[in-house]
Amino acid sequence: MLPENLAITVTDVLNYHQKHEKVFVPARTYSAISLRLKTAGKYLCKGKTITFEPTSICIIPAGVAYERNNFEEDILVIHFNMINYAMEEIQVFKVPDAQKYKELFTKALCLKYENDIGSAYRITSVVYEILSELTRDVGFTSNPKDNRIIESAEHMRQNFWNPELSIDNLAVQACVSPAYYRREFNRVYGTSPKDFLDTLRIQYAKTLLETDYFSQKEIAYRCGYSDVGYFRTVFKRKIGKSIKQYLSETK
Repeated sequence: MLPENLAITVTDVLNYHQKHEKVFVPARTYSAISLRLKTAGKYLCKGKTITFEPTSICIIPAGVAYERNNFEEDILVIHFNMINYAMEEIQVFKVPDAQKYKELFTKALCLKYENDIGSAYRITSVVYEILSELTRDVGFTSNPKDNRIIESAEHMRQNFWNPELSIDNLAVQACVSPAYYRREFNRVYGTSPKDFLDTLRIQYAKTLLETDYFSQKEIAYRCGYSDVGYFRTVFKRKIGKSIKQYLSETK
């Protein structure tokens, strides 16, 4: 899923021949959108298999390493940077009218070779047109994620141990109301901010418990809980076992 307000810069347009092979592609600094007209294949990425069929558009984000297994084909591909969005996974879309997309990709390629004044702007315009047509054909865009919420979640990951960390304080830090913060956080991450914070704390607590070095009171404090009784309650709710049961099963 990509946001409607996606900002991009195009770095290259290519038409190249891929052999029938299995090849590992390391993470790159740019994203790529390609059109595959004739053959099927698959990507192996982060333990997942992502298949693509003929007449598919594939988007591979920057920073993602993958293994590609495909049949021989000439493909059209555009390299670009996403300015205001971080895409995490490879996405594949089978399109109903591949010829339409072929004409758009070819148009971008021709503009590259013309190398005329303003051609970079026209190429970028073509890429936006491709994304616009994808929106019409497969409805692949989504509402943009609020960067304030994403930044707040990262702050939570870095500071979950702080007992002063509260949802209301995080909302104030993000310059939004607590109600908006909770609603938007749930939309972005599929869970409440409190549950997100408790998960971070309890996962760390499990690590400390397994060292058999700290008392439960010390672990509670190190994980951001000032009350050891409440810590035990949250632990059982999240893990489904008391701390005593958990430790007896891990030793």
